[in-house]
Amino acid sequence: MSFSDALQLLKRKWLLLILVPLVFGISTYFFARHLPKTYSSDTTLYTGIASGYSLTGNAEANFNTTSNAFDNLINLIKARSTGEEVAYRLLADHLWQTSQQPALQAAPEYNSLRENVSEDMRKELLGATPSATLQNVRRYAQANNTNALYWLLNSNDPTYSLKALATLTVSRIGTSDLLRLEYENINPAICRQTLNLVTQVFLQQSRGLREGQTSSVVAYYEAELDSAKNRLTAAERENLAFNQDNNIINYDEQSRNIAIDKDALNATLTTVRQEYEGAQAVLQAINQKLGNKQAALLSSSRVLEQRQKLSKLNAALADQQLFNTQKEANNAKAKELQAEIDKTSQAILSNVNQYNDQANTAEGIPNANLLAEWLQTMILVETNRAKLNVLTQRQNEFEKEYRRMAPLGATLKGIQRKISLAEQNYLAVLASLNASKASQKNTQFAGSLKVIDPPNLPVTPKTNLLVLLLLLSTLGGFVFVVGLVLGLGLMDKSLRNPLIASRRIGLPVAGVMLDTHALATQRFIAYQQRSLDQLVHQILLKANTPPAPVPFVVGVFSVQRQEGKTTLCQALAQRCHEMGVQTLALYPDREDIDETLEAPSLFYPSAMAAVQGWQLDKLIQNAVPKRMTEISQPNVQVVLIEFPALLGDALPVGVLRQLNLIFLTVPATRTWRPTDHQIVERLRSATNAPVEVVLSGVELYQTEESLS
Repeated sequence: MSFSDALQLLKRKWLLLILVPLVFGISTYFFARHLPKTYSSDTTLYTGIASGYSLTGNAEANFNTTSNAFDNLINLIKARSTGEEVAYRLLADHLWQTSQQPALQAAPEYNSLRENVSEDMRKELLGATPSATLQNVRRYAQANNTNALYWLLNSNDPTYSLKALATLTVSRIGTSDLLRLEYENINPAICRQTLNLVTQVFLQQSRGLREGQTSSVVAYYEAELDSAKNRLTAAERENLAFNQDNNIINYDEQSRNIAIDKDALNATLTTVRQEYEGAQAVLQAINQKLGNKQAALLSSSRVLEQRQKLSKLNAALADQQLFNTQKEANNAKAKELQAEIDKTSQAILSNVNQYNDQANTAEGIPNANLLAEWLQTMILVETNRAKLNVLTQRQNEFEKEYRRMAPLGATLKGIQRKISLAEQNYLAVLASLNASKASQKNTQFAGSLKVIDPPNLPVTPKTNLLVLLLLLSTLGGFVFVVGLVLGLGLMDKSLRNPLIASRRIGLPVAGVMLDTHALATQRFIAYQQRSLDQLVHQILLKANTPPAPVPFVVGVFSVQRQEGKTTLCQALAQRCHEMGVQTLALYPDREDIDETLEAPSLFYPSAMAAVQGWQLDKLIQNAVPKRMTEISQPNVQVVLIEFPALLGDALPVGVLRQLNLIFLTVPATRTWRPTDHQIVERLRSATNAPVEVVLSGVELYQTEESLS
């Protein structure tokens, strides 16, 4: 549906668009004329959420956080628990005030108390103090869901019910830190008192909620901190015990020193081994030069004893020189050992000289020189042998130390990792605890809400609710009618206008016939004449286009009966006759036609024509004239034949092949069904004439576009 179609549809229903809103407005006025006046009071609270000051400085401007905080406050104000507490306090205040000043019971603000709370219940709820009265009211209302106070709280009472408190509205003022609370009631005093109580209850609940949350968090982190501290202490104790058990001062330093000492030991061992092997080779060569006699002499018991002593002294000196870390003691001991070694060497040399009875060796070398060389080499061999033994022993000790230290490192790293994790956990919990305590203090110092504008006592009512209801009801009636009309128009599946008919039927629309039941205004008659002339011009154009047969035969069909084909056929025949075109109209059977028509007309027996398969000549010969002047068939230019309905009636198929044009009349008020499409397709297969649609019963506004 286009916009112009919608406007036309609304234009046709102008009476409904006026009457329905008018009825709605009158009904609203009749039923709402006695509504009580409504008063409104408001208050303003400062929150400090967006730009307030806290322990950490100015509040950070975070849109999501700020919006969430304001949403929490607004929802807390409008929570059921807040409303119930306000109702309890309002009722308790009224009970206490009327008990202290009985004359107040006649005041308008105590109407609900007089009407809904019996005298016996008032005595039962009244306490010795206002606080005791409030406790009695709260306990009585929460005892069960069948007592009178519970029902009063959930009723439609304008003072003490949750429904009355539903008129409370809360909104943020722009992007500021301010909240505006507004409450409406039929009594101005109740309005201000209720808003005061709402503010008190809300501030108390907000403070308790915020501080309660932070207290719970602080308690949780304190417990977690104790647990983390115990785990850290246990890990440190385990580390201390492990180091004490394994004599570890600094594992990394100790392992590095052992590695350095081991490398130095290996290098020294290699050097000493080389010197030892070299000296031993030299000693062996000297022994060969001395011969057997001298060798036996040098192997005597006294010399061997002195050589063993020399070996021990060299071993002790090597141990002092290589591994003793106390420098002063090492120097004194080394000097002492070196003196003993020199003394022993001289003793060996003296013993050897005593047995020196030969001047020369077998090679002619003096024995005195060889013995001196032998003694020096022998001392070098013994010295290197002693060093080699000491270094080998120390190498074995290093290997044992390596095997001992290797697994200790892995265990120690595990203990250190445990300490590190426990320490990190402890520090994280400690940081969270400090942040929670800071947040708790920040909540206490900076999170308190403040009343900027206390609730005022309204003296004039708000805008008259009756006027607003009248406007809303009238507008609602108008919107309802518009929606109903447009909705029905959208759901309308009828053909309505030529454009829709052409799209749904799938055939070209030759023209339209206006609704004959419409008011025959001058505009209607003009459009009807134009639409008829359009159809006649199409017939004449095709009849005069060579090679056009004479006469030009036009068939008028409809799918069902009473779809306007007789009216169309009569109108076309009359218009052609008025234009001077020799026209003959044939109608099935003896249906009534307009007696005022001047166009020649014949009636043929449709059943006989269908059975006999008459062609046009036979059809005319057997037709009965109803209004005929002298007709000469060769002079007839246009023949209009109305056929029976396609659905259910027999057709004179003999004439179908002689048709030159077919007009299919379809009412604009009907829908196009698949069965209609099948019937038309069978008609198109039975004739070669083009089939065009004439939309009948079209409303005037639907034809303006097609005839403009």
